Amino acid sequence: MIDIYYTYAHIDSERFTKFILARYYNIPNAEICKTINGKPYLKNDKVFFNASHSKGLMALAVGKSEVGLDVESLSGKPRPAVLSKFTAREKNEILTLSDFYVHWTARESYIKYIAGTLAAMWRRVEFYGKKIYFLNKPADVPVMQFTLEGYSFSICGNFSKYSIKKIEKIPEKS
Repeated sequence: MIDIYYTYAHIDSERFTKFILARYYNIPNAEICKTINGKPYLKNDKVFFNASHSKGLMALAVGKSEVGLDVESLSGKPRPAVLSKFTAREKNEILTLSDFYVHWTARESYIKYIAGTLAAMWRRVEFYGKKIYFLNKPADVPVMQFTLEGYSFSICGNFSKYSIKKIEKIPEKS
């Protein structure tokens, strides 16, 4: 099970992460560290998380194993320059703007899952047939996808179910 929290409150990802970890996971004053590529993690804890934001929405995935999350607003505009970087198999599946964001978020959630960077990993990752491929081989991790309130969500990790909770109010800093 992976828990997804989201808000429209104006808040940075670290503050949102600390708020969620304190309130729902009894981890007050979480010490957030970062990998060499900037992926956040908790020092000395067995809770994994990943955040994403897009056009006013902040989302956080929290679970007991590694996770990658990406969210994109479906109200964006076509991106021909980015579309040209998808593989031929992917382009055959990208027929609408929604399809574009499904493919984009799947790729990015996997890259975040493995703590990579878009620049270094883009050409090594492919998403088609609802599966992630890394270096032309099926990845050993699934991607769950759904749309909610005009956003495309992709969660990469070894989870078969998710729960989702909207966070309406976040207390001001003390």
